[in-house]
Amino acid sequence: MTTQVHLVVVGTSILRNALLQLGNRNILEEYSREVVDKCRDYLRYCTDPSRYDRDKCRELSREKDCLDLLFSLVDNNPNTMSAELNTMDWVLSSNCSSVDKFILYTSGTPEGQISADILRRYLVEKCSSIEVDTRIVEHLGREFWRGLLELVKLVREDTTEINRLGKLVYLNATGGFKPESGFILIAAMLSAPVAAYYRHEAMKQTVMLPPIPITIDKGRFRVLESILEVSARKDKIRLDDPQLAEIQWILSYLSSIELLEHLGSGYYRVTEKARELLKQLVELYRELYTEV
Repeated sequence: MTTQVHLVVVGTSILRNALLQLGNRNILEEYSREVVDKCRDYLRYCTDPSRYDRDKCRELSREKDCLDLLFSLVDNNPNTMSAELNTMDWVLSSNCSSVDKFILYTSGTPEGQISADILRRYLVEKCSSIEVDTRIVEHLGREFWRGLLELVKLVREDTTEINRLGKLVYLNATGGFKPESGFILIAAMLSAPVAAYYRHEAMKQTVMLPPIPITIDKGRFRVLESILEVSARKDKIRLDDPQLAEIQWILSYLSSIELLEHLGSGYYRVTEKARELLKQLVELYRELYTEV
C-alpha cells in the first residue's frame, strides 16, 4: 500500500478547550489548585480576546507543569480537546498504519506554536516511529495576504516533494483559519492529487473531499498580474476604468476600507498600504502559476 503524508493546518482549539476544562471542578482532583489557577490565567491571555496578551501567552511555553497538564488533557480525551485529532480519528484508530509523516502548519503566534507543540507531542507518542514536522508560517494570523502567501509557498513545496516521492497527500483542513485552509487546498491541488478531509459538524463524522485535477490558465494569470502591477505603480485610479475590470473585486474592497482614498470625480489615491497589498497579490498569483 502506498504510504501517506498528512498535511495538518493547526488552530488553537486545544487551548480554548483546555480553558473550558480547567473550569471543571473534577480537574482539581488530579492537579493542584495552584497549577490549575496558574494555567487558567495563561490560557486566558492566549485565547480570550478581551484579555489577549502575546507576551504573557508566550510565557506559557516556558511553564512545563502547564504544558504537561495540557498534554494530559489531550491525552485523556483527544477528540474533545483537539479539532485536528477529532478529524484524524480514522487515522489514529489504525495506529497510523500506512502513514509515513505528518506536517503541521502553524501560525507564528505563541498560541499557535504552543498548540502545534502539544499536537506534535501527542502524535509522536501515539504514532511511534512516524516523523512529525512543524512548519511555522510567520505572518499567518497576523497579516492575511502575507500569511496566505507564505502558507501557499510551503504547502506547494511540500506537496510537490511528497508527490515526487510517490506518496499519497492528505490535507486535514479542520483546524486553523477557514479561508486560508480552503485556499491552500486549491493551491495544493495545483501541485499534486490531494484529498482533503474535514470534520462535518452536522453529520458528526469525518468526510473526505476527492482530489480534483486542476490546471492554471497561465495567460489569464499573467494578465491579472500585469493589471495589478500597473495599478500598484499608479498614484490614482478610477474604479470604473474598464481596463481594471478584472481586479474590480479587490479595488472595491480597498475603497470600502479606505485604503484607496477618495479624491472626488470618481478618482481614488492609491495609498502605500494599498500598494503593498496589490504587490502581495501579484506574488500570490505568480506563486500559483509558477512551477515549483
